[in-house]
Amino acid sequence: MKKTTALAASVLGLSTLAAATTYLNHVYWHKTLPNRLFKRVQRELAAPSTITGGWIDMNPDASLVDGKLLASYRGGVTTTSGTFHFTVAETGKLVTLDRI
Repeated sequence: MKKTTALAASVLGLSTLAAATTYLNHVYWHKTLPNRLFKRVQRELAAPSTITGGWIDMNPDASLVDGKLLASYRGGVTTTSGTFHFTVAETGKLVTLDRI
């Protein structure tokens, strides 16, 4: 194998790895994590009542939690006992929970 062919294959492999890593990072922060956090908040709010609807913003914001700047997600949950707006940090900690 020539040096130029090996170099081209290496560059192509590294480019593919970089693209895959970027894509998987985006999927984690904009789909996997918000869905996981939304289900967690729903479980916490569903104990005294039944969930009838809800939403979560898939784009993270920044919140100051325990003196650290963390990614956070805003959302809302409608239950048979009322409607709640919340902000949940990437760690799963509820930053805010307001009943409307």
